Amino acid sequence: MLWCRVLFLVIAFPSLALPNQDDFPIGARAWAMANAVVAQSDRYALINNIAGLATQHEASVFSSYHSYYGFDGVNTLAFGIVVPIRDELATGFSMQRFGDKLYNELSFGLGVAHRINRISLGLKINYRQIAVNAPSLSLSKKALVVEMGGIAQLSSTVYLGAHVYNLAQGTFSGEGSEKLPTVLKTGLSYIPIESLRLSAEFVKNTDYAASLRAGLEYEIIPNLYVRTGIASKPYTNHFGLGFVGGTFAVDYAASSHPQLGWSHHFTLAYAWKKEEVGKKDL
Repeated sequence: MLWCRVLFLVIAFPSLALPNQDDFPIGARAWAMANAVVAQSDRYALINNIAGLATQHEASVFSSYHSYYGFDGVNTLAFGIVVPIRDELATGFSMQRFGDKLYNELSFGLGVAHRINRISLGLKINYRQIAVNAPSLSLSKKALVVEMGGIAQLSSTVYLGAHVYNLAQGTFSGEGSEKLPTVLKTGLSYIPIESLRLSAEFVKNTDYAASLRAGLEYEIIPNLYVRTGIASKPYTNHFGLGFVGGTFAVDYAASSHPQLGWSHHFTLAYAWKKEEVGKKDL
């Protein structure tokens, strides 16, 4: 059963942040770059750093599936819709589900982002629920989580991003009022040429040791991208490919954990309206 597997992972690998919704970015593009995307502006910023939504010029939807370590039921399914309201102002709705019918985490989020000159700011409110439906245990916990992010354009090629998850230090309802962790992220994105992106990020989850992430994305031929990255604590390797064709985008990533093995990530996105924008925003 999934709750037994989760318990085993917690006991065997206490430093491992399980793939819940505290600090696991969504999208195969992010996973291929070791999740070093806090300074990145794309549709997946709806979940990864809401501030990055401000520069989106097209309405789009995406769906993402993440399968972790080969364990049945240890996976995440996510959906998002991005709607620009006007230039440099956008909103979005997201949904994430981790687990299966025995143990699952569900999250719904609504966010808005606005760009003023060279600075983008975003705010998002999430409703989270954890449910356990095992023969010997049944419980449900709920919480509201506030997150806030910012991205500053330091130059034509350098962006600085920061994000706080659980800004209001929310707690789950129910017995014990379990406190949710707060996750702080800051990082840089460097785009020396249009076809190359380098990124680095520092992450601190209040429940775990601080970690570093670094990623690279390169457009080897028009619309075809290769990506790679590494992360510390735990040390993980990341690889992936992406293709943008007209109004569709498809991404795949694989990541490896030294003890638990491989995870796989798939994302499909569709844009209703396509505009000629810089590829750094795709």
